[in-house]
Amino acid sequence: MIKALAVGLGLVLGAGVVHAQTKRTPKRKAPATAPKPADPQPAATPAAPDAPALPPASPAAPSATPGAAPTATPSATPTAPAAPGSKPVKPAPMKTDEKAAANEALQRHAAYKNVAKADEECALAAFHAGIDLYNNGLFLQSVQRYREALKCWDHPGIHYNLALALINLDQPVGVYEQLNESIKFGPEPLTNQDKFDHAKEYLKLVAGQLADIEVSCDKPGAKVAVDGKEVFVAPGSYKAKVRVGKHTFYGDKEGYNARVTAPFIGPGETFRIELKLYTAEELTRYHRRWDRTWMPYTVIGVGALVGIVGGIFELSASSSFSDYDSGVARCNTTSTSTGCLVKDHPELVEMRDSGNSKRTIGYIGYGIAGAAVLTGAVLAVLNRQQPYQIKPEEIEAPPPQPAVSIAPIVSPELTGAMVQGHF
Repeated sequence: MIKALAVGLGLVLGAGVVHAQTKRTPKRKAPATAPKPADPQPAATPAAPDAPALPPASPAAPSATPGAAPTATPSATPTAPAAPGSKPVKPAPMKTDEKAAANEALQRHAAYKNVAKADEECALAAFHAGIDLYNNGLFLQSVQRYREALKCWDHPGIHYNLALALINLDQPVGVYEQLNESIKFGPEPLTNQDKFDHAKEYLKLVAGQLADIEVSCDKPGAKVAVDGKEVFVAPGSYKAKVRVGKHTFYGDKEGYNARVTAPFIGPGETFRIELKLYTAEELTRYHRRWDRTWMPYTVIGVGALVGIVGGIFELSASSSFSDYDSGVARCNTTSTSTGCLVKDHPELVEMRDSGNSKRTIGYIGYGIAGAAVLTGAVLAVLNRQQPYQIKPEEIEAPPPQPAVSIAPIVSPELTGAMVQGHF
């Protein structure tokens, strides 16, 4: 009995598992975890085109401010274009050797602002302190003093010097903003035509390190962040200059979320995205190990059927043994004093052997039935639905195209079919 159960269990369990695995559904790759909003920006960015050659500053150019130091030519370290298929290279940072005159003045002009004497003195004190810090290489501290000066007097000349400090701190977005403020009213506020020309040249250089983004969201109350910094509360949109490279857009509302990592955005390119927020349930999908969901239940059903057949054989064996016992009893009543010898009665031997065979088949049937039911139960557990998360952009992705397509070709010269495929 035990041996029959063991043999049946081994045979059915092995056959069921092998058959169920003949067609596996390829495992879906878990979505890649996008960087958190607070994650640092990836360092890998594409190579910017070589900076245009800029004309050197004329050493003989007169300065509108007595004692003003001659301006240096803006420059950028040239970067070789990235080879096809290679990793993008971060554009070389801009740099400048331009210095500011220690006693530089700030031109008054009604177009941008005429301020009170106290505000002018406040601005000049912070401005000159910033110049000293800048000329000594303390760029971060000089930025702080220039910003203090702007609070007292929003002057193009202060914006220009602030842009120089930001160039040395490799902050191209801030450089772009400050340079545009510095040339807003023409060359006169800068006291020096060279400065105005250099501001335009700096703008051309910094354009190779910047791209544009436009992000929108229509889910009311959702907080939208770019690279970890909150920019607006939906519904609304946001446009800005950013460094070339990859950027993360995140929308968050209680019960909803969306996070998108943009592909590489190159110099001068514009990346537009509409953030659509979904609940966790909307982003949940299910898959199974095998497409044949019917297999476990078929194995269980076959096991039950084999068990019924085994039971039928067991009942038949009991009937054969009852007939055998009755035959032996009759034989004993009619035999001599020596008793009934079964071997001398072929019909009794046949009844006994038939009962033994049927009982053995019944035991084997029970063993196979138990093994099949157990195998089916194991397969059903292994093939149960497993949840996984998809990315928000996958919801609206177009359906996959068939791997192979066949199109008939009929013409006067040719009759046949064209097969196309992608792998």
